[in-house]
Amino acid sequence: MIRIAVALGQLGWALSHWWKRQDQFAWFTSYLADRQLIEPSRIILALSAAMVTLVPVVVLIDADLTTSLLAMLIASIVVGSGLSLMWVLFPWPSPARSRAWVCVCDVTILVGSLAQYKTLGGLYGCAAFGLVGGYIAFFHGARLLAAHLVFSLASASAIAGFILADDGAATSSVAVGIIQAVLIGISIPVATQFLMEALASDAAAAELDTLTGVLNRRGLERALDRLNSMDPDNVHGLAMIVADLDNFKEINDRFGHRYGDRVLAEIATRLRATLGVSGVVSRIGGDEFVVADSLRWTEPMRLANQVLHTISTTSDPPVTASVGVVHLTGRLPGHRSLMTTVLFTDLADAAMYEAKRAGGDTVRTRSHDYGAAVTGDPSPSPRPTQWPH
Repeated sequence: MIRIAVALGQLGWALSHWWKRQDQFAWFTSYLADRQLIEPSRIILALSAAMVTLVPVVVLIDADLTTSLLAMLIASIVVGSGLSLMWVLFPWPSPARSRAWVCVCDVTILVGSLAQYKTLGGLYGCAAFGLVGGYIAFFHGARLLAAHLVFSLASASAIAGFILADDGAATSSVAVGIIQAVLIGISIPVATQFLMEALASDAAAAELDTLTGVLNRRGLERALDRLNSMDPDNVHGLAMIVADLDNFKEINDRFGHRYGDRVLAEIATRLRATLGVSGVVSRIGGDEFVVADSLRWTEPMRLANQVLHTISTTSDPPVTASVGVVHLTGRLPGHRSLMTTVLFTDLADAAMYEAKRAGGDTVRTRSHDYGAAVTGDPSPSPRPTQWPH
C-alpha cells in the first residue's frame, strides 16, 4: 500500500506539472526547423488529414443516405480536403491558426461521424480524433489537449447512444467501439504528450541555448551536418554568417545584464523569424550568433544584410553588429568530420573581424571553394538603403 500511495502521489505531481505546461508550438516548430524537418512534417500532416477524409468518401460511395446526411458527408469531405491542402499550399501556421485548424478538424470529424450515426461506422469514425489528439500532443499544451479529449469522448458517447436507440445494435459491439475510440483517441495522445515533456527537457539541455532558445554550439554542429547531408554535392552552395554585436557591453553597462539578456533573446527570436524554416540560427558565445542557410533559397549578401538589419532594429538604443559571411561552393569533402562548426565559423570569423576592424555595423564577405584558397573581399559592403525581402 505504501508503494501505491507513493505512485499516486508521483502521478498527481506529474499531472499537475503537465496541466501547467505552456503551449509548445513555437518550441517544437523551432525543433523541427533546426533539424530540417518542416517540409517532411508538412507532407505527413497533409497525408494524415487526407486519410481522415477517405472515411466519408467510402461511406458516400456505399451508403444509401438521406439528403441531410448526404450534405453532411459532402461538407466534411470538402472541409477535410481543405484542411489537408492547407499544409501544402500555405506557409507554416502561427500558433493561433494551428489551434483553429484543430477546432475545425474536430468539428469536421464529428459531422462526418454523425452522418453515419445509424451504424457502427459512425463510432469507428471517432478514431480519427486520435490523429488530431496526436497533433495536439506534439504541438500544443495540456489544456487544448484536455478540451479536445472531452469533445471527442462526448462525441463518441453521443454517437453510441444514437446507435443503440436507433436499431438496437448489440451492446457488446457498441462497447467495443467505445473502447477502441478511447484507446486510440485518448490514451495515445496523452502518452505522447508525456513523452514530449521528457523530449523537450532533454533537447533543451543537449542542443538549445537556455537563454535564447536557439541552438547552442553542439546543436549547431548537428544541424549543419543535417543541412549538408541534404545537398552532399553542394549544388546550391551554403552561406554561413557570424554576427558579433558591436556595442553590447555598453548596453549591459548602461541598462544592466537583465535588460541585455532580453535583448539577446529578442535578437534570437527575430533572426529565427528572418531565416524562416529553412535556415539555422545559433548562439555560440556571449554576444555572437551564427546563421546558416542553403543558397537554394537565398543569396549570401541578401542574407547577411537581412541579419544586419534585423539586429540593428531590435532594441532602442540600437545594437549594431559586425557581420562576416562565407559562401561555400564546390563539392563537399567526403569525410564528414571536416564539416564541423569549427570549419564554418573559422572562415566566417575571419570575415567578421574584417568588418569589426572597419568600424562595425557592416558586412564583409569571403568565399571558399574546396580545392582552392580562401579569398577575401577587401572592400566594404555598405548597408543598403532598401532592405531586400
